[in-house]
Amino acid sequence: MTRQASSLLVSTGLFVLTVAFSASDTQAVGAPLISTAAGEAPAAEDRVVLERRFDSTRGPCTGSLGVPTNRVFPDGTREYFVVPAGKVFVLTDLEGEITESYNATWSVGTIGMLTATLTGTVANQYVRGRTALDANAVNAGIATVKLHLQSGAVADAGATVCLSGLVIEKMGFRTANVGTDVRVYGYLIEQ
Repeated sequence: MTRQASSLLVSTGLFVLTVAFSASDTQAVGAPLISTAAGEAPAAEDRVVLERRFDSTRGPCTGSLGVPTNRVFPDGTREYFVVPAGKVFVLTDLEGEITESYNATWSVGTIGMLTATLTGTVANQYVRGRTALDANAVNAGIATVKLHLQSGAVADAGATVCLSGLVIEKMGFRTANVGTDVRVYGYLIEQ
């Protein structure tokens, strides 16, 4: 009897160790996406802050993909954002407002969604932040969305980021406007 209990404890211990090592291996695989090669934070020139673009330059951001973005530099200058050659962009955070479109009344309990589309040569990637619309959001016609990605979404050189809004209901969806204060955060790394 004592012998079986010892075997069971040893087996349980080995199982726990196996799970612990598997979990640490999984974390190590995802780590390169959220750090630079040396394991340090990205340099200031590689950090990226994007905001909604208001002028007519759309690039690959068609009406169905949404509005284009500008990169905001530390000195306050802005320029249309395209991932530079030899780099990849890692999107880590998406935050901002969506607003009610004309003749698209919102209901309490529906879901507001802010989407960042990372254009690609093969396929687009969609990063979607969601929020439940409560009475305050419905009455104001404005919903705030915040999303943080643990490992990030990656866009290759030449890609852009397009922003769009949507409200999901039981029987379908309603369009929403992308608010004036929308930010996308991330960083550039060597390809």
